[in-house]
Amino acid sequence: MSIKQLCSELLNKKWETEDLLFLIMCVVIASIFVTPILGIPIGVLAYYFLFNEEEN
Repeated sequence: MSIKQLCSELLNKKWETEDLLFLIMCVVIASIFVTPILGIPIGVLAYYFLFNEEEN
C-alpha cells in the first residue's frame, strides 16, 4: 500500500467520535515513546493498521 492510498482512504473515511478518540489515543501513546514529530505519523499508522476496519 502506498502513502497516497493510505492518505486517500483516511481522508475519504466517514469519521465518527469513537474513531477520532482512538486516533488521538494512538498519536498520544506514540508521542510518549518517540518525539512528537515522529509520534504523529507513527500514531496515524498505528491507528490505520490496528483500528481501521475496511468495508470491502
